[in-house]
Amino acid sequence: MTEDVRLIEEFLQGSETAFNRLVNKYSKKVYYLALRLLCNHHDAEEASQEAFLKAYGSLKKLKEKKYFFTWLYRITYNVCMTQKTRVKYADSLDLAAEVRDLRAGYHIERIEREELRGRVKALMEKLPKQQKAVFIMRIYDGMKFEEIAGVTGLSTGGVKSNFFNAVQKIKSGVKDQYEL
Repeated sequence: MTEDVRLIEEFLQGSETAFNRLVNKYSKKVYYLALRLLCNHHDAEEASQEAFLKAYGSLKKLKEKKYFFTWLYRITYNVCMTQKTRVKYADSLDLAAEVRDLRAGYHIERIEREELRGRVKALMEKLPKQQKAVFIMRIYDGMKFEEIAGVTGLSTGGVKSNFFNAVQKIKSGVKDQYEL
C-alpha cells in the first residue's frame, strides 16, 4: 500500500491530519501547475485552494486511490481551464523592462538567453489552451503522454498531437523572431 493510499484510507476513517499531509505533499506541484496555466500568483493560489477543496469533498468517490496524484492534477487542470474561460488573463511578463534590467549588469549571452526564454513564454501564451496545458505538463512537469491523457481526458494520440502542434508553433515563432 502506497503512502497516498494509506493517507486516503486514514482520511476516509476521519483523520483530518491525513488529508493535511496529502495537501503538504502536493501543494507545490498543484500551485506550480496552476501558476503556469494562469500566469498569475493570486489566481494560482485561488485555483490551488479550490482544487484541494474539490478533492476534499470528492475523495470518497475516488475509486483508484493509487492514482490520487493524477486525479488531483486533473482537478487542478479543470479548475484552471474554467478560470481561464471566465476571465481573460494578460501576460504578466514585461519583457522590455526585464531585458533592460538584465543589460544593466549581465553579459550579452545571458541577455539573449533571457530574451529567448521570454519569447518562448510569450509564444506559449498564444497557444490554444489545450496545447498550452499539454506543453506545460510535458516540458515543465516532465509528465508522460499517458499521464497527461489521464489528466486532460484526451487520448494519448490527442496529447501527442497537441504537444507536436505546440512545439511546431513555438519553433516557428522563434525562427520568425530570430531568423534562424
